[in-house]
Amino acid sequence: MAEDKTPTPMARGPVPADAVARHSSGPMGQVRPEHLYRAVLLGFLLALLYRYFDPLTRVFLMVYAAAIIAIGLNGLRALIPVQRKWMAAGVGVVVIGGLVALLAWGTPLLVGQVKDLASQGPAMEQQITQWEEWLHTQMGMQVNIPSPSQLFSGGGGGGEGGAAKVMGQAASLLEILFVPLVLFFGALFALASPNDHLLTPMMRAFPEGLRLAWYRIFQLLGERIMGWLKGVGTAMVGVGALSVVAFYLIGVPNALLLGLLNGLLEFIPLAGPWIGGLSATMVAFLVDPTKGMWTAIAALAIQQIEANIITPWAMSHNAEIHPFVTLFALVLFGSLFGFLGVLLALPLVLLVWTMVQVLWVERAIDTDRERIQPVVPE
Repeated sequence: MAEDKTPTPMARGPVPADAVARHSSGPMGQVRPEHLYRAVLLGFLLALLYRYFDPLTRVFLMVYAAAIIAIGLNGLRALIPVQRKWMAAGVGVVVIGGLVALLAWGTPLLVGQVKDLASQGPAMEQQITQWEEWLHTQMGMQVNIPSPSQLFSGGGGGGEGGAAKVMGQAASLLEILFVPLVLFFGALFALASPNDHLLTPMMRAFPEGLRLAWYRIFQLLGERIMGWLKGVGTAMVGVGALSVVAFYLIGVPNALLLGLLNGLLEFIPLAGPWIGGLSATMVAFLVDPTKGMWTAIAALAIQQIEANIITPWAMSHNAEIHPFVTLFALVLFGSLFGFLGVLLALPLVLLVWTMVQVLWVERAIDTDRERIQPVVPE
C-alpha cells in the first residue's frame, strides 16, 4: 500500500509572523462600525431585560401564546383550502358568534349550577370545622383548614383598604377578559399574513449563516406544537365528556359544571387532573360519602384512560415529553413566570428543546450516524 505523501498542517512549517499580522488586520480582524452597533444594542437589550424582566417576559409569553394559537389555526387551514385572510375572518366570526350564543343560551344554565354550588358553601365550612375538631380531639393536632369564604374573601376589610381591594379585583377581572382577546386577535393577524410582514423580516434580522438553522427551528417547533395541541385538545374533550357522563350517573350535583371544569383543567399538566378530580370528589362527599368514594374512583379511572389510551393515541411522537421533565418544567417556569408559566410550561420546553437540538446538537455532531446507548438499563 503506497504511503500518503500529502503534507499535514504541521508539516507545512510555522506560519510567518507577517501572515498572522496580515490576517489579523484583514476583514475578519477589523472592528467595523456594525460590530460597535451590535455591541451597543446587545448591552441596551441586556439592561432593558434586567430592568423590566417581569413585563418583558409577560409580553414574550403572550406573543408565544398567540403564536401557539396561530399554529393551531394554521393546521386547521391545511384541512380547508381557502385564502388565509378569509380563513382568519371566518374563524373570528365563528368564535365571536359562538361566544355570543354561549352567553345567550349556555350562561343561564352554568350560572344556575354555579349558584347551586356556591350555596353549598356553609355545609362545606361546617364539614371542615368538624374535621378540625376530630383531628384535635382524636390526634391532638391543631389544624386550621381554610374555608371557602376565607379563600375567596382574602380577609375582608373596609374603608380605603376595601376600596383598593375592590379596584384590584376589578383590574384582575379586566385583565382576565382582555388578555384572551389580545391573544386571539394576535393569532388571527398572524394567521392572515405570517410571511411578508412577520416571519420574513424576523428571518432577515439573523445573520445569513444562521438563517437556515432558524428556519428549521420555526418549522420543527411548529410541527411539535401542533402535535402537542392535538394531544391536549383530544385529552380535554375526552376527559370532559367522560367526566360529565360519570358524574351524572353517580349522581354528583352540578355534574355538567364539574365535568367541564375537569376537562378544562386537563390543559394544566400533572396538577390539573388532580385539581379537577379532587373538586368533584369534595362536592360529592358533602352530599353523600358513598358518592364521594365513587366519584374519586371514577376520576382516577378517567385519568388512567386519558394517560394510557387517549393521549398516546392523539399525541404526536414529536411532542412526547417525559413526566420527569414535565414536573421540573412546571416548577421552573411557574416560579419564574407565575400562572402563565405553568400554562405554557410544555410549549416552553418544546421551544428550548428545539433550539438546543438545532443550534447545538445538530451543529456539533452527526446525529444520523451516532447511536447513544441507554444510560439506564431497561
